[in-house]
Amino acid sequence: MHSDSRGSRRTILLLFFLSIVVLGGLVPAWVISSEANNKDIPSAQISGLTDEEKRGQELFGKRCSLCHTLKAANAVAKVGPNLDTLAPNEEFTLDAILKGRSNGNGQMPAELYTGQDAEDVAKFVAKSVGAAPPSGG
Repeated sequence: MHSDSRGSRRTILLLFFLSIVVLGGLVPAWVISSEANNKDIPSAQISGLTDEEKRGQELFGKRCSLCHTLKAANAVAKVGPNLDTLAPNEEFTLDAILKGRSNGNGQMPAELYTGQDAEDVAKFVAKSVGAAPPSGG
């Protein structure tokens, strides 16, 4: 009888730990997948991101968030300018990404992104700060 209660305790513990592992993996995966398709950022009062802007958000998070503050990207950094305060338009942002900057607290290297990637980041930043699109398009 003593071994039966020990075996049932092991089974209960095993089931408990398995449920923790399953829930610990499935719940975060579900949250991440639902957020990946979200085109709104309520905390920054942004809605309806285009596919390009959504990609720009992802790219911003990989490199730009290391130096810049931008609420829409949950980025808080102190090296580069606070983009929420600066509120650059798409054209200015694209120019900075392609050519870099050497004033301020640090130096932003040129060509952090190029081509469509640079354009996507510039579109995301401009939309995030409420800057009007360039007059040419």
